[in-house]
Amino acid sequence: MARESVLYSNEHRHGGSPSDSDFNRLYNLFNDSDDTIGEPSLSDIMTPLVYEQFAYGESEFEELSRVWALFGDPSLGTPIPWADVFGMSLAEAARAALVLHGWVVMNGGRLDRGLFDAPHMQEVFERVAPREQLIGLADYFTATVEQARALHSEATGVSKDKQRFAFNPFVARPLIDLGAAGVWAPQTMLVSRAIFPSNLYYVGIRRWGKPFADNLGDRVEQYVGRQLRLLGGDHVKGEIEYAKGQKSVDWFWVTDQAVVLVECKSARMTLGAKAADDSLGAVVARSIGKARAQIDRTAQFIRDRHPAFAHLPSDRPIVGMIVTAEPFYLGNAGILPEYGALGATASQVVSLRELEHFVMLEKDEAAGLLLSIVADPEKRTWALSSVMNDLHALPKNTILEQAWHQYDYIDARGPAVAPASLKTS
Repeated sequence: MARESVLYSNEHRHGGSPSDSDFNRLYNLFNDSDDTIGEPSLSDIMTPLVYEQFAYGESEFEELSRVWALFGDPSLGTPIPWADVFGMSLAEAARAALVLHGWVVMNGGRLDRGLFDAPHMQEVFERVAPREQLIGLADYFTATVEQARALHSEATGVSKDKQRFAFNPFVARPLIDLGAAGVWAPQTMLVSRAIFPSNLYYVGIRRWGKPFADNLGDRVEQYVGRQLRLLGGDHVKGEIEYAKGQKSVDWFWVTDQAVVLVECKSARMTLGAKAADDSLGAVVARSIGKARAQIDRTAQFIRDRHPAFAHLPSDRPIVGMIVTAEPFYLGNAGILPEYGALGATASQVVSLRELEHFVMLEKDEAAGLLLSIVADPEKRTWALSSVMNDLHALPKNTILEQAWHQYDYIDARGPAVAPASLKTS
């Protein structure tokens, strides 16, 4: 509702303040809207809904920890100069985003900039995050109505019948400056999410283009290997060049039960593909489809005892794992032709988030789980996270825990009076 109001209304279109029942009616009309042209397929119905809703059910810990672990850690690859974007390091920006999120939640969605100069806030600036960093990120997150409209018009559009799923400028700029009415977060949840990996990708692409995309692809590959080694240790091996310029899958995890072939993909679902427009099949083909072909090719080399792969055992099942930087929620469904054929090698499409949980299993349990999934006609169509819901509680991912400490308060004890300090008096 906030997006539609900012994009299409003006200050002359009102007949008084809307009531709660008015908003409820608008919400219901929005949810009931259906501009689908022709008879919708199952993918036309399911794909937009899962991408509209599923992300909001994910916890912040993994996403914000991965901000540093994937995009910030200099040991993964060429350092990314995020200070050129935010005016501070990436870790400082993530910490500031957490504080600003708490700020607007405590104040009913309003960012009261007068608090930057309030005497009782000085302890927060001294012990949590510096004043200049909070101001800097608040400025970066804030757009006027005109700027929000410009962001929307510059974004890749979706077809007329998919407008419900069009770009939301509050995803990139979660604070709106309404002039005399103040600065507001229409959806407070988006304040911290504005610096999630799903947003940082587009920030980097706009700023640095293809060099950033190439760097991120390398980082995703190294990050996946680092995660796999939490599980498989020295039994995790890197890609094999079997001919000049010809390489295998990115990682091999050799267990007593199976050989797991892991292919990494940093490509994302585009806005149009998430809305299930005509590009969906092509987007999936150049990411998941290409990965399935790579897994099948590598598996065949192992079975044929190709000299470059002779050190890998061929006496046990071969299973594929396609690890995507962002979720392909219906990638395992199998019943949706837009998501492509499943390939000759039994495989699972797994997001980084799912991998981060999976590697905290014991290695034998993890290998057994993967084999049981691909052998089950029903469960192999599920997301890995859905299968793992029935397992015992797992410890937090150690790589993510270490990354989270990059956002520690200046003073580890924090302010004596937070979070009440953030509330407008």
